[in-house]
Amino acid sequence: MIEILLFFIAASILLYVILGGADYGAGILELLPLPELQTKQRSVVNEAMGPVWEANHMWLILIVVILFMGFPPIFTMVMIHLHIPVVALLVGIVARGTAFTFRHYDAIHDVKSQRVYSLIFSLSSLWTTFWLGILAGSLWQGRLNPKAKDFIGAYIAPWSGLVPMTMGCFTVCICAFLAAVYLVGETKDPELKRYFWKRGFAFNVAVIFSGGLVFAAAYWEQSAFLTAFLSHPLSISCVVIATLLFFVLWQLLKRNQPVLVRLTAATQVALIILGWFFAIAPAALITLQGPLSFYEAAAPEATLRQLTYALCVGSVLIFPSLFYLLKVFKLSGKSLQGDSTENDGK
Repeated sequence: MIEILLFFIAASILLYVILGGADYGAGILELLPLPELQTKQRSVVNEAMGPVWEANHMWLILIVVILFMGFPPIFTMVMIHLHIPVVALLVGIVARGTAFTFRHYDAIHDVKSQRVYSLIFSLSSLWTTFWLGILAGSLWQGRLNPKAKDFIGAYIAPWSGLVPMTMGCFTVCICAFLAAVYLVGETKDPELKRYFWKRGFAFNVAVIFSGGLVFAAAYWEQSAFLTAFLSHPLSISCVVIATLLFFVLWQLLKRNQPVLVRLTAATQVALIILGWFFAIAPAALITLQGPLSFYEAAAPEATLRQLTYALCVGSVLIFPSLFYLLKVFKLSGKSLQGDSTENDGK
């Protein structure tokens, strides 16, 4: 049962970063606009995110539910000792979602209001991804201390090191990279394509550089994760393959293969996450007292069984529904574009 639950956790993390991360990245890209393309860029982002931005949070909710029911000690430790980054993350999610909703569905479309909504949307996207990275880095930094008696040791030290901070920057770069690459295929405007292409290239380089900073910070702070990573062949292989795919990605971009480009970029990010997962598994997090394993923190067998059944049944309903959602919105979008073109011709 535990292995099945671990599969759902890993799959949810992958899907949240690959799909939801691209939504965050779209907001980050709006902080780096070309003035003459700003309106077009916002329009493309609105059309691309409109049908799925809320649905993508389902993966984060799923992770929380699995940890709460299946692995209570892990959930408790994260929510207590990392409550500051968790609250910061939730504030960013709420602010970003609210701003995007008002910007996308505001019937008045007042210019000043739109600027405020867009600014909140962009800044909260950057804020949220940064704290998401901090939260991830804190899990394996090795500073979680359940026995700490002082406020700093219990609630500040677990996430305030160099590793979480560099991990936050790394996550920002990943999300912006995914967004730029995905958005290349969302527009037919050659100038906008060129803009997203350049931003994608810049952030792909930034991913490699910031990833190196994470390893440098882990070495500087003598993090237990670095030793675990370097001693695991699968982790090293994943990172090497992800780096080599950098060259494949840009060859595909030059040949204007948007579908293959998206798959390649998603594969790169998936390999990075899998490399991290292989290095720490089956541990969920690392404390000052040592790693805490999913097996050690598992709920009673009856609870795990019921949770597994619920996830299996739910997945049968969720995945077809998401596919249908995307299909309906994408097809309707193409239909509207076609009608608009015909009307312009007339």
